[in-house]
Amino acid sequence: MVMSSTLLARAAAATACLTALVTLAACASSSDEASVDAARSSANASLSSSVAVSVSKATVPLPGAPELDAQIKRALDPALPDVERTELIEDGAAFSDAIPDMYKALRDNPHAIYGVVDPVFDNRDGTLTATMRLDKDGSGSNVRTTIVHFVLLDGKWKISRTDLCGILRSADYRTAACG
Repeated sequence: MVMSSTLLARAAAATACLTALVTLAACASSSDEASVDAARSSANASLSSSVAVSVSKATVPLPGAPELDAQIKRALDPALPDVERTELIEDGAAFSDAIPDMYKALRDNPHAIYGVVDPVFDNRDGTLTATMRLDKDGSGSNVRTTIVHFVLLDGKWKISRTDLCGILRSADYRTAACG
């Protein structure tokens, strides 16, 4: 009999504990559900935004080194109207005043050989990474390389302003656009 009263007491205590836990869980579940719903909404919004960005990136073909090289050479072509030239550069309007000096730098270094070389890496964040080679006197004895990024803006791949400044500095050229 003692044993069965002990079992009954334990069963009653266990039932009371379970009832308390169920009550607590019911109270907490509404706050947890709200928290889960908020997290789910945030994740869905982020995913929708990410899908929209991916879809917009997917419609713009990824250029290879030859296309990026042609773009840089086009930006330095004196026959190209300045408005089109600045469209090839991130924040290109900042370089408008520097264009005559860039032509001077090209005239001062007529044997310079420069270009984008493979590989080109898609960073999957709206930027590409490539390597730019510069042989200032064309002799092959003083070749400099620098990493160059292209940024997807307005559906076009544009040379990164920061990296263009790096290229200009590697060619010992200074401009107010680069600070």
